[in-house]
Amino acid sequence: MALGQACVICSRQSLGGSAEGEVVYMDESWVVRHSSETNLLGYLLVESRRHILDLSQADACQASTYGPLLSSVMKAMRAVLPCERIYTFTLAEAVPHFHVHVIPRTATLPKAFRGRGILSYPLQPGPDKNLTAEICARLRRALRVCLVR
Repeated sequence: MALGQACVICSRQSLGGSAEGEVVYMDESWVVRHSSETNLLGYLLVESRRHILDLSQADACQASTYGPLLSSVMKAMRAVLPCERIYTFTLAEAVPHFHVHVIPRTATLPKAFRGRGILSYPLQPGPDKNLTAEICARLRRALRVCLVR
């Protein structure tokens, strides 16, 4: 991030976390929201609430809740979507704030976009807002169940 440049994720979260994408979950350490960058339904981002670059900078609460939250998000995703795989990765090159991409890989995803090919999945068209809202509502319900376990 260039000197004087605002962090996109911090700015969005200061607006309540919902300026872009649907929020599925939020607590003191994490925001889970649906990506608004592609039309892949169920493509979630797990973002740290506190500005950190990677987990080496996590505080005790972030470090102790990250694994259980990610596991619960993936369980909820499997309960709601027909996933054959769930991709997870973090790069933080374009947006230097810790966030994890959690992407359901269904049987219908073209082979060219599987595995590392997911990085070349087109950003346009964006997601259908009605379908995204429905998937997010289902993910919220499923995540509440998974977090209780």
